[in-house]
Amino acid sequence: MSPARQLARDVLLAVEERGGYASDLLHSPLARGLSPADLRLATEIVMGVLRWRAQLDFVLERAARRPVARMQPAARVALRIGAYQLRFLSRIPASAAVNESVALAKASDPRLGGFVNAVLRHLPAEPVEALLAPESDLRRRREVEFSHPAWLLERWSRAYSPATADRIAEFNNQPPPTAFRLAPGAALPTGLAATPGLLLASALRATSGDLTHTPAFRAHQLWIQDEASQLIPYLLEPQSRDRILDACAAPGAKTALLQALAPAATLVALERHLHRARLLRRLLPSLPLLLVADASRPLPLRGQFDRILVDAPCTGTGTLARNPEIRWRLDPADPARLAQLQLAILRQALARLRPAGRCVYSVCSIESEEGPGVVAAVLAADSSLSLLPAANVLASLAAAHHLAPGLDPASLTAGAFLRILPGQHATDGFFAAILQRH
Repeated sequence: MSPARQLARDVLLAVEERGGYASDLLHSPLARGLSPADLRLATEIVMGVLRWRAQLDFVLERAARRPVARMQPAARVALRIGAYQLRFLSRIPASAAVNESVALAKASDPRLGGFVNAVLRHLPAEPVEALLAPESDLRRRREVEFSHPAWLLERWSRAYSPATADRIAEFNNQPPPTAFRLAPGAALPTGLAATPGLLLASALRATSGDLTHTPAFRAHQLWIQDEASQLIPYLLEPQSRDRILDACAAPGAKTALLQALAPAATLVALERHLHRARLLRRLLPSLPLLLVADASRPLPLRGQFDRILVDAPCTGTGTLARNPEIRWRLDPADPARLAQLQLAILRQALARLRPAGRCVYSVCSIESEEGPGVVAAVLAADSSLSLLPAANVLASLAAAHHLAPGLDPASLTAGAFLRILPGQHATDGFFAAILQRH
């Protein structure tokens, strides 16, 4: 068995059985000792399997004549790894794809080898369009074609349009660009190549090189962060004398950017989980105050804040290109359930917002319950709050030369909100509302 495929198996099993996240696991001790080439292949296989899972299962079930969901996890993962290589990676010989998958299955249970071998050798070779031709259920056809849960595609079709839903799904099934920013005064590391960002003048997009193996990354002088995510702290327009609250701080990229935008400001960060707070402290040792606290409950703080960021936990449907496993974990009830948590956090944070202060509420979700729905509930309950149109703030950012040259700020807005759909600017999807107390 090649080290790349062993890592792919271990990561996919951890994702499926223990709820892990592939991007984290691929940079965990599981990958220790792998060559750059092996890590690239493992990443390609893992992310490809997770993105195209519905389509892979469709062809596997035709060959196996049984539901993939009823197979043993070791067999299921080995078959998906083999099927992805056979149908999507033309440079890998079919014999290598089959034999390695058989070896992966036998390593878990010797009895599985023959089954995996037989299924992969009978795997259909026809394009998926031809295989789907007899399928009369349009819902099923779209689920397989776009490899997204049918209910999610239907939600996006209703909220936006069927064509927009298709474009979002198509973007989610491709490796997203790797955006990053450099700390003030840091230079682009040797061995990296990058192009300017499409949203922000300070953002870069990697075109070659491994960012995670540079001294700048290890010294926290280089932050890997999607451009839409980078834009969120700018909406606060923090000033040097502000008292700023980051209510949901980990993993810390937005917190670090707030520090960079207003280094003289007093920045207070909250994080609910102790292990994530410890990681944040290691990443940002100069952070003035970091508290472990549940932001959905009354905050253990005194005084009021000039600026508050509430980048709330959410379904993450704007990040399915980067985190493809999320699409298979979500339930149709999740957007409404998480909206209640988001509303609780936002209310607690707003209780600390001073008159004339500004709060940015954001989520990396494109679901209406988690965006406009939460904001509408807050505004209905507090007449001292109003919406500051995102277009006004974007115009201010453009005047200060923070936005990328040539960007049309109107493409980032929907009514008074900031709204970026996945792929619209080759970024994650994000929603943000800018609230002001008067």
